[in-house]
Amino acid sequence: MRRIFTCLLFAFATAAAEIQVIPRPVDVRETDTRLHLTKGATVQLADTKTKDLVLATLSEAAGFPLVPALASKPGSIQFLPATTLPDRIPVPKGEGYVIRITGEGANVHAATPAGHFHGLQTLAQLIRSGERDGQGAISLGGAQILDAPRFAWRGFMLDESRHFTGEAGVKRLLDGMARYKLNRLHWHLTDSAGWRIEIKKYPKLTTIGGRGNESDRSADAPAQFYTQEQIRGIVAYAKERHITIVPEIDMPGHADAAVLAYPEHDGGGFLQKGNKDKWPHFTFNPAKKETLSFLDDILKEVAALFPEAGVIHVGGDEVHFGWHEWPKLQEVQALMKKERLKDLAAVETWFIRRMSMTINGLRFQTGGWDEIASRDLPRDKSLVFWWRHDKPQVLHDALKNDYSVVLCPRRPCYFDFVQHDSHKVGRRWGGFNPLSEVYAFPAALKLSAADEKQVRGIQACLWTETAVTQARRDFLIWPRLVALAEAAWTPDSRKDFSTFEQRLPAEIEWLRAKGIKPYDPSANSPEIGDLGAKPEYPDKAE
Repeated sequence: MRRIFTCLLFAFATAAAEIQVIPRPVDVRETDTRLHLTKGATVQLADTKTKDLVLATLSEAAGFPLVPALASKPGSIQFLPATTLPDRIPVPKGEGYVIRITGEGANVHAATPAGHFHGLQTLAQLIRSGERDGQGAISLGGAQILDAPRFAWRGFMLDESRHFTGEAGVKRLLDGMARYKLNRLHWHLTDSAGWRIEIKKYPKLTTIGGRGNESDRSADAPAQFYTQEQIRGIVAYAKERHITIVPEIDMPGHADAAVLAYPEHDGGGFLQKGNKDKWPHFTFNPAKKETLSFLDDILKEVAALFPEAGVIHVGGDEVHFGWHEWPKLQEVQALMKKERLKDLAAVETWFIRRMSMTINGLRFQTGGWDEIASRDLPRDKSLVFWWRHDKPQVLHDALKNDYSVVLCPRRPCYFDFVQHDSHKVGRRWGGFNPLSEVYAFPAALKLSAADEKQVRGIQACLWTETAVTQARRDFLIWPRLVALAEAAWTPDSRKDFSTFEQRLPAEIEWLRAKGIKPYDPSANSPEIGDLGAKPEYPDKAE
């Protein structure tokens, strides 16, 4: 239905005007009327449960308070059902919306709460950029805006294991994501450097596995993790902003933090040259009955904390780096004999299928990095995250084999890569990831119409090895995430980087007002590179 509505928008469209909104809407028609908003302007709400958030968003944009309208009177701003539109205007579906601004008021029409919320974000940006007179009144040009997203999955992945963000930082991130209509936070909660999610049945996962981070491996480093109460609060906060949080619990690799806490589940690992701490216990034992039960228990608690996630991500990547000890494990030897597994890749496949059965049994899809595309998982119960930009055949094979795919390749979607050639800290791999390349994605893939039907969406990823402080993380994320948001929402035919650059300065200002110090591409602001900085310990759990 989303695609049908978008097609109708194009059929309906004439010359689209430029308004100061990101992501750029599908279609805009300006009219010669004007709407004047003054202090005390009223808002008629579609859903009173979100009253405080709606009023706060609009009041912040206006710079003066807006108030709820009386039921008997129309508000200056109204959130209305899609069915109230005139016959000549296509009816929005799903996350789509229509905004009509006239001399009498601004109406946001949508079929769903998500559609109303996205319309709210557009209207807030319009109000913030509106003309103001000396008395503080705001004048908005008349317009008719028809809008709907290109992709259903518009996401960002935050790595919490290597360096911890904390509750306040995550909520601030969610606020920014909501403004730009992003709707998935892929929460990377476990890895070798640290375990960040409380599991009641196995408390040592956090008290021991949560100690320290990538830059502080000391035995007395404080444990950093989210309690289950915090997680429920963050999930609810995201839901109010129409963002779904998808948890990642890495297995069978990237397991050092968990194995540190419960060494009986060790499957062995490897040592980086010259570093005895990375990563000698990289894998879980993939065949031990007790280890499988241990992971089942963890997944059950995770499922209860994220009941609407739809997907539980298991990682499933880079396992071959640490499986060299597997042939020595009695349980692996017995499994290979019993199941007639010819090599360690087959053992990994067996394990991923086994854990996928648990996840599917909990009524979630199994998400995993693109290595899982070769594990022959159920197509309708699996979601592949294509990350290896240098392996396009993996993407093509996943699509050919009817997997749904989220596109998040290192180039240009990994934000730990540098974003300007003058920057010294961060990754490069045959280049780096400037704002313009993030914005252009995924055009270079030249996806066919059939392929795009299987692409669930796109997301950016921030790995935090080189992001010790929140200031550094903000610098890497913003404004590239703004560009990713427009790439995920706006149809390719409506994307235009030159107009994006013209619209971006207002959003740089908004980010700064939120306490975020983004990279400013127009000024090539100085790099915030914090290698060697002391790690931060926000929201330290006692």
